Amino acid sequence: MKRVVFVRDKTNKHSIRALLAAYEKWFPEKDYYVLAPQDAFEFLKEDDLALFSFLTGTSSAYIDYVTKLKEKLPKINTVCGGAHPSARSEDMLEYFDGVCTGEGEESIKDIIEMAHSGRVEGIITGKKVLNLDEYRVFPRKMVSLGPIEIVRGCPSGCAYCQTPQLFRGRLRHRSIDFIVEEIKFALSRKGFADVRFIAPDASSYQYNKGINLEAIEGLLYNVRSTIGTKGKLFYGTFPSELDPSGVSKELVDLLVKYCDNKQIVLGLQSASYYMQKIMHRRSGLAETEKAIELLLNKNFEIVIDLIFGLPYETEETYEETYKFIEKWKGRVTIHSHPFDPLPGSRWQYEKSTEVPAKLVKAVKSLEGIGRVFGRVIKDKEKVCRI
Repeated sequence: MKRVVFVRDKTNKHSIRALLAAYEKWFPEKDYYVLAPQDAFEFLKEDDLALFSFLTGTSSAYIDYVTKLKEKLPKINTVCGGAHPSARSEDMLEYFDGVCTGEGEESIKDIIEMAHSGRVEGIITGKKVLNLDEYRVFPRKMVSLGPIEIVRGCPSGCAYCQTPQLFRGRLRHRSIDFIVEEIKFALSRKGFADVRFIAPDASSYQYNKGINLEAIEGLLYNVRSTIGTKGKLFYGTFPSELDPSGVSKELVDLLVKYCDNKQIVLGLQSASYYMQKIMHRRSGLAETEKAIELLLNKNFEIVIDLIFGLPYETEETYEETYKFIEKWKGRVTIHSHPFDPLPGSRWQYEKSTEVPAKLVKAVKSLEGIGRVFGRVIKDKEKVCRI
């Protein structure tokens, strides 16, 4: 093996950053390279180790990329990981020499050691449960800052989502002390101003059979005390939305007291009670509308995530979502997503349903007042580029 090259694009920058921090833990004296796909294509040579991480949306692009790369460099050693390879490991072995499944922070050690002794080949299974405090958020050798992952796993079991199947409901949390130390490091680097978090549900931090307000306040208080006026603190907005079931007057008061964001993202997905039930959502329409009222009373801008074309939708279930949009239009913003069956999710083999024209029209009518973004119908021609 000559060199270790991490291929990073705008869609995988968070996962690559976590791998870089882990690489530095295991191999503090060894160098590495981080390059954009096109730059890496020109830079890589025979016997280099090229590392990839990707989601389902970019899987086709990376398959095409590595196929062309191997035509150019037959001896290149390629290894992939991430949500899509974890769910489709055997399929990915047709294109990549090695496939890492599950969490990669420990597997990166095995991969590099295998590469040094020869080549990485086959499936490398990640350790099932990691202690997140054992792995830094930010690598030290290069500037790679961004949102801080505070929760891994999710207490929900939504049928359309990969996370419950990847982590089987086991939640891991970074401790407040560890998070603060990473923020102090980031503050010492030029360009770090805003503190944002990565979590499937921000209200699940230190979740223990329910929302843990004491832990959330401890986190927000300590982060705010650390950054002072040097930066801004964001919670409950991208990339860590809130499940409506976790929104209470007490939580909203904490957001007002400690945070800078004026926007909150709530996951609803469908306004139908039946669809909420079969999706295994923790919260439904009643909890969402209560959360909306609480947040509007404190002048938050609210974004509601809705998925269109879900399996098992009927005229009746779509009508409930239509009525929700009509009720709240002009007061909330809709982030629309077309259903896309994700490998590893419980609905990975399900087909989408046709969205009624009336509902499509209702969503599109919000464009004129700036209250909708995203897509309702999946664009079959759209290619996610890397």
